[in-house]
Amino acid sequence: MNIMKNVKGSFKGREQTDLFYQFWTPESGDIKAYIIGFHDWGTHSDRFKLFAEFLTEKGYALYAFDIRGHWRNAGESPGHIISMFDYVQKDIVLFMDVVKNDAGDKKIFLIGEGFGGLIALIYAINHPQLEGVIAASPELGLIDKMKASKKVEAKLTPSKTVQYEINQKILTSDLKILKQHFADKNKLNLISVETQSELLSAMKWALKNASRLSCSCLVLQAGEDRLVDKKKSKQFISKAKSQDKKYIEYDGFYHELFAEKNRAQVYRDIFIWLEKHVK
Repeated sequence: MNIMKNVKGSFKGREQTDLFYQFWTPESGDIKAYIIGFHDWGTHSDRFKLFAEFLTEKGYALYAFDIRGHWRNAGESPGHIISMFDYVQKDIVLFMDVVKNDAGDKKIFLIGEGFGGLIALIYAINHPQLEGVIAASPELGLIDKMKASKKVEAKLTPSKTVQYEINQKILTSDLKILKQHFADKNKLNLISVETQSELLSAMKWALKNASRLSCSCLVLQAGEDRLVDKKKSKQFISKAKSQDKKYIEYDGFYHELFAEKNRAQVYRDIFIWLEKHVK
């Protein structure tokens, strides 16, 4: 039985905001490398627990924080992120310092799923010294097009929220996990008009700047993704200038690769990639 430690704390994000984070490490304390995980839109860092069990068993540490606008870091504005670049990306830079302090000379990798995959890729584009990034079903394009809020509305009422509820049934085919998703009272069903605009802009920016990505990159894509446009994932990886890049598509898999019924296959591919790059 895998025994892992789960520690919770806070760090100073953009504008000295106290942000919740947590990490999972092997009980033995013998760590090969450190992973920073970014959760999907509308979820939170607790969703990484299952994946953390696998990683810690293999000797890796996983660190994650609730992205702004989500659960413990939502403050008074759930679903509202002022800027994907000035706030979320700056939060990652500051969180990276926290992880570096724990990691010492060990390597640090980024892993993101969906929306988390998008912000991980943006960070990787802007930080070529990064050891590597893994993006699972990255949110580079949506199948159900999100309607961009009018610029005037976004400026006048930026924190105004609208319903944005993701159909949980299209996320995973694992019925046990799906039941947990439905019961999760901390998932988010709102998005602000400004964040809507920011998200759409961030997706366009990532695709436009994919040719600047130079670090090692692994893109994993659900073959039966009904949330994000998998063609955009292929487009991104084909444009990336990295000499060490790989794309894997999983036929029949739903969007949440880390929570799918046959996730062992995904975990194995991630483990093989990490083992190759941790040396």
